[in-house]
Amino acid sequence: MGDALDKIKGFWRSQVYDEENWATNAKLLRAVGLFAGSIILMRNFGDLMAI
Repeated sequence: MGDALDKIKGFWRSQVYDEENWATNAKLLRAVGLFAGSIILMRNFGDLMAI
């Protein structure tokens, strides 16, 4: 169990604390957030946007 946790921690640190990886992950998180936000917006207010 401890070995698996160390692998997860190592992966997390390699993705967050490495500038090059973090730049890519930040772009990915921004895109996913925008996509999810647009789905929520259309589900809540889509009837107002219909022609």
